[in-house]
Amino acid sequence: EEYRPRPQEYHGGILSSLLKLYNQQQQHSSNGRSSSRQPHHRRAFSGDLSGATTPTQSPPDSGTVTPNGSNWFSRKSKNHSSSSLAKLIGSSASLSSPAVSGLGEQVAERLREQREQEKANRPGIGKRSRSSDVIAAINRLSRPKLEDEIRITVHIAEYLARQKYLLKLCRALMEYGAPTHRLEEYMNMSARVLEIQAQFLYIPGSMIMSFDDPSTHTTEVKLVRVTQGLDLGKLRDVHEVYKEVVHDRIGVEEATARLKEVMGKPPKHSRWLRIPVYGLAAACVGPFAFGARLIDLPIAFLLGCILGVLQLVVSPKSDLYANVFEIAATVITSFLARAFGSIPNGHGGRLFCFSALAQSSIALILPGYIVLCASLELQSRAIVAGSIRMVYAIIYSLFLGFGITIGTAIYGIMDHNATSATTCDGAIAEPYFFPFVPAFAFTLIVINQAKWKQAPVMIVIAFAGYLVSYYSAKRFAGNTQVSSTLGALMIGVLANLYSRIGGRAENWLLDLWEDRLRPRWKQFKRRVLHIRNRHKKATPKSLEEGSSHASSDGEAASLFVRQTRRVGYGLAAAAMLPAIFVQVPSGLAVSGSLVSGLASANQIAGNATNGTTVVNSTTLGLDTSGLNSIAFNVSYSVIQVAIGITVGLFLSAIVVYPFGKKRSGLFSF
Repeated sequence: EEYRPRPQEYHGGILSSLLKLYNQQQQHSSNGRSSSRQPHHRRAFSGDLSGATTPTQSPPDSGTVTPNGSNWFSRKSKNHSSSSLAKLIGSSASLSSPAVSGLGEQVAERLREQREQEKANRPGIGKRSRSSDVIAAINRLSRPKLEDEIRITVHIAEYLARQKYLLKLCRALMEYGAPTHRLEEYMNMSARVLEIQAQFLYIPGSMIMSFDDPSTHTTEVKLVRVTQGLDLGKLRDVHEVYKEVVHDRIGVEEATARLKEVMGKPPKHSRWLRIPVYGLAAACVGPFAFGARLIDLPIAFLLGCILGVLQLVVSPKSDLYANVFEIAATVITSFLARAFGSIPNGHGGRLFCFSALAQSSIALILPGYIVLCASLELQSRAIVAGSIRMVYAIIYSLFLGFGITIGTAIYGIMDHNATSATTCDGAIAEPYFFPFVPAFAFTLIVINQAKWKQAPVMIVIAFAGYLVSYYSAKRFAGNTQVSSTLGALMIGVLANLYSRIGGRAENWLLDLWEDRLRPRWKQFKRRVLHIRNRHKKATPKSLEEGSSHASSDGEAASLFVRQTRRVGYGLAAAAMLPAIFVQVPSGLAVSGSLVSGLASANQIAGNATNGTTVVNSTTLGLDTSGLNSIAFNVSYSVIQVAIGITVGLFLSAIVVYPFGKKRSGLFSF
């Protein structure tokens, strides 16, 4: 990619442009006053000197005091200065809208209309005298040139348009799930291309933007606050706009209009469609992550739909409920999971697997993605954002563990024969649960609003990353960080290679189709139609139809428009996100919370025996303090997995981009 160096001179701010115009007006007015009333200026200059040297003024000699008023021409100059500045600001603000093009011509036309309107509204004063001609000449001297006013107005309008584009780009990137540890880099690259001197500071949920004006030593600070979300389809559209602006393909007016169009689109899938997809996701993640059986899948589907209703329907309608959504969801799902898991099968066992139901139902609200963003920010030396997000992720994990404890304890009090099994018997064998991995990745694609043409690449990357992580976990038993690192390394390498090669491959295929294959296909169709028409009997009606078909074919060939080629590299972040979500719900990330919840629930219900519980198939005698410490192992296990994924993703970026990216930021995790 072409390197874009730091500009030698940045665009001046609004204040510097206004001061430049004001200084020109003052200079013209002072020239007019000095040429007409030189003695008055001498007296003013001597008065200024005396005021500067003596702290107080002496009283006047005479008894009458003459008011120190300004002359008629100086008052008119000041009024004209303020009115012209007001007109300048108004025209600049109106011209900064993204739909405006051809700024100079419109500004000139607007200013000419204003001047003509002022002349038309000026009352007639009869025949001019010699003194009126002198006054008109002085006024013409005091006015700035029309060209200077047009140039400064256009400059302010361009500056406002670029600032508005940066604000809207920042809001879109934060709202649709761009990599948080690279947000400041994206904004700095965009500001450098637009020749605007700005600084950016990202804090979770907000971005502080500082626009500097070196000529006046002033700073304009903007605060963008957005609730961070995830929409992979809109993120791709925003990335396309960002790349075209960075590569000077489109202007900021068109880019702002396209961003506004993207942000105004409705969601790709409605929430009533995504609710059953939540159930499918819970049913698909159970077999390969938590050892669920086929008989457990309908119950997992039901619990997943309950989670979808709570998150998509109930939570947006009530701010009070949204604050306790995680606890409420885990309490309800763990209560129902233990209720279904306690149903006997008539042979001394249980009909459903409690641990698989409890873990698969909350797989979509695990804090793995939050901890991953926090680890990436800390690794990128973003100490403020990373620390804030990491503390939130730890507390979030404790909320999940607390909710599971409450739900299982409530059912344990109601049923003294409730199950306490933490493993499933008769799980699906190894080769047969692999198809559930692409199915789970597909549900994640639908839930996160990705485009359909992104789906094949996402599914392939997710499946490859899971295979590497699964077999490396069997090889390096007892160490989750190594398997997570290797799986994330595979995901990152494939996603970054796709972003680096995918755009060029797509452009090459478009060139092949439009330049070589399409003309031959059109020629083949013409020959086939010609052969068919030769065997038909020629009638006046058929001749008319043949001529109309020929003319329509010629018009279609002449109206053919080549598709726009992609510029720069693709979007690796969207391609790897479903694969990362597949990596997170490993049993280690939730087993600690489930076991601690069961142990605490049994102790609360009075079903515990000497405070003994089962942790990872190892029996440990624990007192109350040891039992309470298990809850903190939840956060520790989640952080372990996230750190492993973080290291793998950074290594993959180094492998694919050993020298980094020069022109635009790396849109990857």
